[in-house]
Amino acid sequence: MFKYAVSLVADNSKEKVAAKLEFFKRTLGCSESELSIAISKMPRILGISDENLTCKIEFLVNEVGMEPQYILERPVLLGYSLENNRTYFTLANMVDAFILKFIDCHQDSVPGLAAYYAKACAGDVPPEVQLLS
Repeated sequence: MFKYAVSLVADNSKEKVAAKLEFFKRTLGCSESELSIAISKMPRILGISDENLTCKIEFLVNEVGMEPQYILERPVLLGYSLENNRTYFTLANMVDAFILKFIDCHQDSVPGLAAYYAKACAGDVPPEVQLLS
């Protein structure tokens, strides 16, 4: 990832990179540190046009119902194409497969697992659920 970030920054002027950072802060309402983490996960987002990013962010927020913070924590979402519906369909199928493989089949042995998973997806991890570091 580091080489992609260096390449993108090297190929663009300081002003252009600063403008892109301001764009993200304005559209996603994020801090500089949150943005740094997102870029470290997906440096390629620096190379996506503002128009393209605006369309993707509006789609993810208004149509899919994602919060800007959720998108910021998963910047790979900004790399998907809006012109190819299979990408989001495939992503939705992966979530369904995860639920079938790891949630549904263990509900009997782990009471409340589905409820905990639903809360975690909503960003509300109950204190009694201990996360591994």
